[in-house]
Parts: sequence; structure tokens; C-alpha cells
Amino acid sequence: MSKSLSGRRKRAIIALLFHLQEGRCCYCRKFLRLRYAPHYRSRHDSATLEHLRRRADGGRHYLDNLALACKSCNDGRGVVDWLTYASWIRNEF
Repeated sequence: MSKSLSGRRKRAIIALLFHLQEGRCCYCRKFLRLRYAPHYRSRHDSATLEHLRRRADGGRHYLDNLALACKSCNDGRGVVDWLTYASWIRNEF
């Protein structure tokens, strides 16, 4: 994929991931809401496109590096790797 996802391609990837993840956040497993209007995307349960390997760490826009996360989890992850964060948020430690 290119450096940036186009609107149409991004929406298609989000729809596919939503289906594959059964509408749940990849971290907390709570149900997500698909929102495209800007004023709805700030909701805590809005679906956000998450790079499992952060872009800052060299992660790319490849489908196997993308997942959907709720806005709360996406904002809360920070610099923690995705597997550690998922385990922490699910109280698996």
C-alpha cells in the first residue's frame, strides 16, 4: 500500500476489519461503532484504524499490520507494543 490510505481504500479496510473482528476492539473486545462524520469520531467507542507495529517504529499500512481499536484503547496504548497492551487491558497479567 502507499504511504497514505485514500478515503475509499481506508473505508474498505475498516469495513473488512470490522467484519473480521466481529465489530469488536482488538484490545478490550468491546463493541465498536463505525463513524465517518468527524464530530462522531471523538467518541470513546468509535472504530479507529490501529497499526499493530506503530508507524513510528516502521510499521506500514499492510493489512496484516492493521486492526480496529476503540478510540479509548488507541489513545491509551502510547508506545507499548500491541500484545503487551492487549494483555494489560484484558487483565491477563
